[in-house]
Amino acid sequence: MRIKKFVDEDMIRLMRRVKEELGATAVIVSTAQLADGRNELVAAVENDDLDFNEEQILPLSSAYCDRPIRERLDYHEVGEKTRGKLLSLCRRQAENGGLQDDLQILTAVLTSLFGCYELADSARPVKVFAGAQGSGKTTALVKTAAMAKRKGFSCAIVSADGVRAGTNEQLAAFAKILKFDFCTATTAEKLSSEVAAQSCNHRLVLVDLPGLSPFEKDDLKKLTELISAAGGETFMTLDAGYNAYDAGEAARLFAEAGATNLLPTKLDLCRRVGGLLTAAEEGGFRLGYASVSASLNKGLVRFDAPSLARLLLA
Repeated sequence: MRIKKFVDEDMIRLMRRVKEELGATAVIVSTAQLADGRNELVAAVENDDLDFNEEQILPLSSAYCDRPIRERLDYHEVGEKTRGKLLSLCRRQAENGGLQDDLQILTAVLTSLFGCYELADSARPVKVFAGAQGSGKTTALVKTAAMAKRKGFSCAIVSADGVRAGTNEQLAAFAKILKFDFCTATTAEKLSSEVAAQSCNHRLVLVDLPGLSPFEKDDLKKLTELISAAGGETFMTLDAGYNAYDAGEAARLFAEAGATNLLPTKLDLCRRVGGLLTAAEEGGFRLGYASVSASLNKGLVRFDAPSLARLLLA
């Protein structure tokens, strides 16, 4: 049996928290009103099948109240398990870190969860862009190529998309304008050899994979083969408007296929980012950049733990 204590000003909200965090089978052990007017409720559940085992909330002597962060996570429609994990970590951070400012607390928690990547850097020269069709994958690659050009990096673009001929023509034309090399490689074997060859001549090799659905078994298999053949670090592009549950499931599958980084797209077109936060946590992804406009030259902005915390609390 798992026993947990909850504290909140509103009893109705308190009962909702019990149901959300312990499930419908939870039973109320005791209730009481505290000296400061808040309500205390102790609940228990026989079987706890949550993926994240939340610790007890802070002792009653703590002055920290997580309600502002809780309300913002609710507004952004963060997935239930990710929400519970973040709230628990925020309470722990407030207790152990001695912090009371919500932005500092949330920034510290998100920083501990998500690493940070760079796009146009040559430490890991092969950058692979993967995502579902329509996720803005190719546009994100083009924006990265423009960033590389501004930094003076030599670059090659490799397309593994053998379906959308028009896209390859556009990529070839864009590469010609930037004076970058361009080639296609539609099989895993050819992709591996092309990437190896281009890596010898350029500081960056940008690989555009075909738009594949991780929910389709054959697509997921092909995705895994292509990511493995490319051999670089892989960025999952995700439409920022995705709901948390679909985003979280897609992120887990892309992570299984070999993706390690999240690159949100169309961030300027949505108000709620619960899907992105859920995807980053469930996929175990690093953060770094997001696509925010139609501009190919300056369409990427920093999207790391501090900027995500500010966005969530704005």
